[in-house]
Amino acid sequence: MLALWGHFFLSLIGYFLLVRRSSYQGLSYSTGIRAGILLRICLLFTPVFLSEDVFRFLWDGLLVQEGVSPYSILPKDVLLFSNESWKEELLRKMNSPGYYSVYPPLLQALFLFPSFILKESGSVFFGVFSWKILVFLAELGIYYIIRSRNKEEEKTAFLKYWLHPLVLWEGVANGHSEPILFLLLLLSLVFWQKGRSVLAFLFYIGSILTKILPLVLAPYLFFSWIRKRSRKEILFILGIGSILFFGFSYWFFTPFLENELLRKQWTKGLGVYFNLFEFHGAIYYLVKIPMKYTWYPYSAAPALGFISFLWICIYSFLVSRKEGQDKFEILPKIWVSICGIYYILSSTLHPWYVLPILGAATFSGNLWPFAVGAVWILSYSTYSTAQFGDQTWVMILEHSIVYITFAYEFFRSKAPKSSLDP
Repeated sequence: MLALWGHFFLSLIGYFLLVRRSSYQGLSYSTGIRAGILLRICLLFTPVFLSEDVFRFLWDGLLVQEGVSPYSILPKDVLLFSNESWKEELLRKMNSPGYYSVYPPLLQALFLFPSFILKESGSVFFGVFSWKILVFLAELGIYYIIRSRNKEEEKTAFLKYWLHPLVLWEGVANGHSEPILFLLLLLSLVFWQKGRSVLAFLFYIGSILTKILPLVLAPYLFFSWIRKRSRKEILFILGIGSILFFGFSYWFFTPFLENELLRKQWTKGLGVYFNLFEFHGAIYYLVKIPMKYTWYPYSAAPALGFISFLWICIYSFLVSRKEGQDKFEILPKIWVSICGIYYILSSTLHPWYVLPILGAATFSGNLWPFAVGAVWILSYSTYSTAQFGDQTWVMILEHSIVYITFAYEFFRSKAPKSSLDP
């Protein structure tokens, strides 16, 4: 674990010196981009070293190829692939053989490509490599959007994301899907900026079908939309929407209730994540202590989830009334703030969850996401013991640094400017 931290913080020092040089000593933007591309190409060939999620990605894709729902069968219960040498390797390496898949449908569709390569080649390495290629292409897409906007201040800020060690390690190196999520959100923002609402909506829905996190933006988008409509339009659209929603829910969920898919997901799938799973959520751990003595000892996560929902709705309503013209200036700030609200009350905050916030900080200029990105590598200390227990001193250190950075940024933004300030 000390070796991991040492390598990361050495990388962080190099990153800081490189970004500082690009800002003050004329290191060209193109040089930074080429360096980021070269590093990613090298990381395509390295084994995953921090997370085993990619092996579950491959497994889910293999099941979908066979017409089997990964939401309804546990990996350890699958009788397929019994003659394949890679089956035992995947089951041994994945971290969730006793749980149903929780990855949304669009991500499941993307899993088909690397799982096809795995099946044809018979090699887990080539399957992982193929998935990393998709993540790499997503990051190239992010770069292309920044380049096409042709704004120098965004290009300089983008290097802070592009070269960040956490982005490199948790993106291409370990194959997490957050770069794909961020690309879809950026595409939605691009088309919204251009006034092409249908395409913007489709890419936003695509981001939700990749990771459910973008749902936290829904209250703001709703309040922003409703503010521009007449009362009759609102009542009509809400009425039609309610009919469609309840009709679709009845049609869609009834078969699930009949085959107990929802019960399975609640006991060994999404329900575990939202109710029982916990990883470096400081406020959650504090709230969990008194909740142990209630009638439902696992109520900390649902209670904080409800508070988070209310807080996000109130914030979204207030900020929707102050909307300006430049959506690339507004939405990234709102995304960073809402994700901050969500994660501060969440029971789970893995290091790779930070990547879309770091990307948005390219446009928003927020400082605290980079504090999270700098210290959250310490959270891997949880896996340094056989019991997989969160280290209290590590959580105190992590959260203290992030909260201090946030407070500094907040009060600096509120301080009145001197007449000598530019």
